[in-house]
Amino acid sequence: MKILHTYCLNYNIGDYALGIGVKNLLRKYLDVTLIGNTNLQGREFNSYYINEVVNKKYDLLVIGGGGIIHGSHWPNGWFWLIDKDLIKEIKIPFIVYGVGYNYWKEEGGIPERGVIHLEETMRQASYFSVRNDGSQGRMEAQFGKVIPAIPDPGFHVDIDSKYERKEPLPYVLIQLANDKPERRFGSLEKRDSFVRQMREVTQHLSKRYKVIFSPHVPEDIALSEEVAAGIANTEVWDFGYFAFDHSDEAVGYYQYAEFVLAMRGHGQIVPISFNTPVISLENHPKHRGLMENLGLINYNVSLNQLDFKSDLFEKIQSLEINYFDLKRKYESINIGLRSETEKAWTEICQRIKP
Repeated sequence: MKILHTYCLNYNIGDYALGIGVKNLLRKYLDVTLIGNTNLQGREFNSYYINEVVNKKYDLLVIGGGGIIHGSHWPNGWFWLIDKDLIKEIKIPFIVYGVGYNYWKEEGGIPERGVIHLEETMRQASYFSVRNDGSQGRMEAQFGKVIPAIPDPGFHVDIDSKYERKEPLPYVLIQLANDKPERRFGSLEKRDSFVRQMREVTQHLSKRYKVIFSPHVPEDIALSEEVAAGIANTEVWDFGYFAFDHSDEAVGYYQYAEFVLAMRGHGQIVPISFNTPVISLENHPKHRGLMENLGLINYNVSLNQLDFKSDLFEKIQSLEINYFDLKRKYESINIGLRSETEKAWTEICQRIKP
């Protein structure tokens, strides 16, 4: 089977990680001849591309995962650049796999044109699913129906994949997000307060671990450097090296960390797949949604809460005290995630077979 995989390329290390997971799953469940890639961000699925590339050269189109149900500035209210009336021109099976509803509450949800486009996509797709971060509930609120929720493909970066340990010392990863700061922090004053508090947390951790900051997009670099500045036993990883041809090496850092503090969804998801404990630094509904879904809400701290720093210190202490019990819990969580994914692929295979 020749497969075309379209997802978000050339911007976010987390998207590359989920791409590894998607390809691992395709090779596990399908008879793969090749997997081609195209960037969902900017690739226009016009009539020529559909008929001369998609339909002629491939047997299956896979869209996602990633938080691609987002962006009111996009022509269709989400990332897929295809005219609604052209979707039916796709003659091969296509699936939308484990995508995220990424609108912030303050944005007011998917615009009407996006709802209409997504409804047509669901009608034409062989399979349409959202990821297990609360996207199902947010979609139901807008569409009035339950859409299948499956484990984010980033949970499967471990399938038939080995990653090298690059840092020999015991280390903690801190993954900070700095794009869309007005949404993540609320104001410049709150961002400055967050930096001050995270510097105290970093100083505390750096006495016992090396602290490595792991920016996922270019905007994250400045925030990571600001928090780490002048604190001994810290470093900000070389984003330019990882982005993006060495993204698999970035994944390896999550596998071997003692634990992770994460402000992004895939900063949570990738370490969990390796049974690496995570504390979620919630700044979007999807962060809490994922931790609730997995029964890990006790290790979620909202950036908006007044006691952010003291609560984060308490959760770090709790994580360290319960470290091995937590890892066993993660093992159980991952068994359940693999089982859910197996069920999804049983259904997908039935729907896409000739």
